[in-house]
Amino acid sequence: MSILPKQAAVIVAAITAGFATITQAEEPPCPFDESRSGLCGHYHSQISPAEAFLNAVVKRGNWSRPSERPVILDVRSISEYKAGHPEGAYNAPYPFIYDACNAENPARHPDGACVSRGERIAQDDAAFVEYVQRTIPDKNRPVYVLCRTGVRSVGASNLLTDAGYTEVRNIWEGFVGIHLTAPKIVDFDEDGNPIRENLIVDLNHDGQIDDRDKNGWRYHYGLPYETRLLPRLIYQDMAHLYAWD
Repeated sequence: MSILPKQAAVIVAAITAGFATITQAEEPPCPFDESRSGLCGHYHSQISPAEAFLNAVVKRGNWSRPSERPVILDVRSISEYKAGHPEGAYNAPYPFIYDACNAENPARHPDGACVSRGERIAQDDAAFVEYVQRTIPDKNRPVYVLCRTGVRSVGASNLLTDAGYTEVRNIWEGFVGIHLTAPKIVDFDEDGNPIRENLIVDLNHDGQIDDRDKNGWRYHYGLPYETRLLPRLIYQDMAHLYAWD
């Protein structure tokens, strides 16, 4: 049986509309989008570095069952993890495993991140989830996800939630954090009304803006961290990369 061009166009349009309806119907609502990345968050909630440190480090011996004790999952790259991480934090890099700095400017920040980015070893979504499932098999255990500024951790938290983890919380400010801004009067208009601009805040009042004014775990919060590399905590699937500069 042949189909005339006009009839075929009607059928194609109907099928296309049907797929569009299905896609719209299957698109899950966004529980919240108040993350720094602008991505929709499907995980449990946000958590501050201070509360994460209190629950996962300070209170680690106070939980009646080991499965109740929260664990910190550091998804920063291997070089960042080497430069400092919360005590007891597992390293499971996402969305990249290693960041090689630009050959023309190979310097790194004190936290291990490249000043000028070069080539990266990417992390596969499925491989990341599979590794976490091997490392933290109890999907009801609280997992606090940490990255540098609270952006990479959003994607990682969503993946783990989609994989069935029920208590995933994103550490909002991250390990390093970002500069905070505040409205300041910089001038007045012709009617005498103040003109305000959002300017970076010198949090420690030392007269300069640098990493120490960022609001993350390491700097403004001033929480403890360590550089020890414990075999059970490092990313086992590429353990040899911890020997790289």
